[in-house]
Amino acid sequence: MPEMMKWIIFPVLAFPALGLAEAESEFNLCSSYVEKSEVGAPSDLGWPVFVKLTEVGTTSLAAFKEANTGKEIRIVVGRREFSRATVWVPVPSGNLHGMFNSQEVATDWQQTLASGLPAAPCGARN
Repeated sequence: MPEMMKWIIFPVLAFPALGLAEAESEFNLCSSYVEKSEVGAPSDLGWPVFVKLTEVGTTSLAAFKEANTGKEIRIVVGRREFSRATVWVPVPSGNLHGMFNSQEVATDWQQTLASGLPAAPCGARN
């Protein structure tokens, strides 16, 4: 009987934690937010893709970071994740970068950012 109690207690204790989990906030890149993108030189961490945002994209991202200080955020295009980070200090910069494991993946991202971005969704989404 005591063994069975362990199995009953575990689900009861686990379910309240599920309700407390917070969804990650997402920032959607769209055509009006990206000014330019380029693939950088490889490093030990992979192939970087650098993104320069437009003025409106920079302003929107700064407000998003401010609202999410101390939280993990995702930068996405459609359902694809470009990068993920925790915002410790909301620096109002219009520059982003993502790291990828191959030149092919980085080049694919750069091409998407240069010419394949949707008009919407755009900006913050929780």
